[in-house]
Amino acid sequence: MEVYTGLVSFSWNFFFQIANFLILVLLLSKFLFKPVNKMLEKRKNTIANDLESAANKNAEAEQLRADYEAKIKNIKIEADEILKDARAKADAKAKDIVQDARDKSDEILDKAQAEIERQRRNAYNDLKDEVAAMAIMAAEKIIDEKMDNELNEKLVVKFIEEAGDVKWQN
Repeated sequence: MEVYTGLVSFSWNFFFQIANFLILVLLLSKFLFKPVNKMLEKRKNTIANDLESAANKNAEAEQLRADYEAKIKNIKIEADEILKDARAKADAKAKDIVQDARDKSDEILDKAQAEIERQRRNAYNDLKDEVAAMAIMAAEKIIDEKMDNELNEKLVVKFIEEAGDVKWQN
């Protein structure tokens, strides 16, 4: 016997339905909601840990990138210093080579001037000997008498000394 008094009727059937619903909610809570909640909490913690790990790795990557950029900058500075030092050494070496070449050319020039001076003195002495010989021949022809060798030598030496004091013109 059912009595309807509106939308909800208060029969035994209604109470059994509410009891069944409460039992179903308790069973679902124990066997479904708690494990699902535990799984969701575990998943939430895993995601949080993964995000934290990713943030840490991202920070490490940024630090490594900054370190590498600093190292690259230092390497570029060192390379510039090495190039600058190499250029300075090359310039110094070039200056040394040029100075050595100048020194050698000066030495060669000095030797050449010494050789020229030696040859000039030899030519001067040869010329004095020739002039002396010519003077003796001229004197012999003029005097046409024979002088002794000792007197002849004295006259030649005197003539050469007097001729040596006179500057020769080029």
